[in-house]
Amino acid sequence: MSKKFKEIMPSLIAVLIALIIGGIIMILKGVNPIFAYADMAKSAFYQTSPRSPFMSGLARTLLTATPLIFSALAAMVAFKAGLFNIGAQGQMIAGGLAATFWAVTFRNYVIGNLLIVLIVAMIAGFLWAGLAGYLKSKFGVNEVISTIMLNYIIIEFQNFVLNGPLKDAKAGNTQSEKIFDGAKLPTLFFKVTKQRLNLGFVIVVILVIAIYLFFKYFRTGYDIKAVGNSETVAENAGISPKKMMFLAMGLAGICAGLGGAERVLGGSAQYVYTESIMGDAGFTGLAVALLGKNNPFGILIAGIFYAALDVGGSTLQLRYQVDKEIVSIIQALIIIFVASENLFKIFVSKRKGK
Repeated sequence: MSKKFKEIMPSLIAVLIALIIGGIIMILKGVNPIFAYADMAKSAFYQTSPRSPFMSGLARTLLTATPLIFSALAAMVAFKAGLFNIGAQGQMIAGGLAATFWAVTFRNYVIGNLLIVLIVAMIAGFLWAGLAGYLKSKFGVNEVISTIMLNYIIIEFQNFVLNGPLKDAKAGNTQSEKIFDGAKLPTLFFKVTKQRLNLGFVIVVILVIAIYLFFKYFRTGYDIKAVGNSETVAENAGISPKKMMFLAMGLAGICAGLGGAERVLGGSAQYVYTESIMGDAGFTGLAVALLGKNNPFGILIAGIFYAALDVGGSTLQLRYQVDKEIVSIIQALIIIFVASENLFKIFVSKRKGK
């Protein structure tokens, strides 16, 4: 058995067990799980309904997966330095707010174009996550606590600006003004799928590849991983743990900031910023990173799988009158089983020792 296969085996087993348990629940509800899972897969990767366009299901799944992958990458990059970034949600909000502010304010200027707006979102994410990195490296503040607190701060700030400077006075709801066409992410295959899958998915795939190459071939990526493995050993090798921790958090913020911008510039049908636009993507990304074994390509696959469960879950309600919460149960079980990998290793080692 290859080393790569051994690494992904726990995730595969976790998915299989969770699907079996979900199937048992369906049987108790009087539903054939084989047919149900087949319909879920068809809905997620082919058509969302018999009348929907060709490949609309896949487009919707990839659209749903995009913010999850962005936030999972934010968690992964920080984890490479031994840090637990619980603040991807806040960093996405920071990126989304910055992108919205810039696009709305400079809509009539050259600097209001899409590229500049994305750069602004990256800077905002970098600064917001970098603040937690600075507190960690300079004062030893626990990054879990600081990122959680920063989440609360940015959420309250979001509510403030949406009811003040960013509020669209003409709208009845609490929302920003609409993003103009020059700052929108172009849609992909919309005429075919009728879904809002946009350039954001292409960007996140490029980001996955870039992060993989960064940690595999670049010295700075190696230094970050060295700090994550052992601060003492890294310091003895001439690497500054404080510098690498700050940099890792900043890079994580860039990933999340881009994810926040994607929600506003392409993921929203209305192209406006609202209080609920980010959903819980920042928190779900932690689960996706765990399922993807903190590997960029693993995260890409895990994000699509997680999104497929969400998209396919609607089929359970529409066709089988089964609560969509079963999907949430399956997702939760997957994460529990993946997180229990170390317990499984201890059990196996004890069995071998007998």
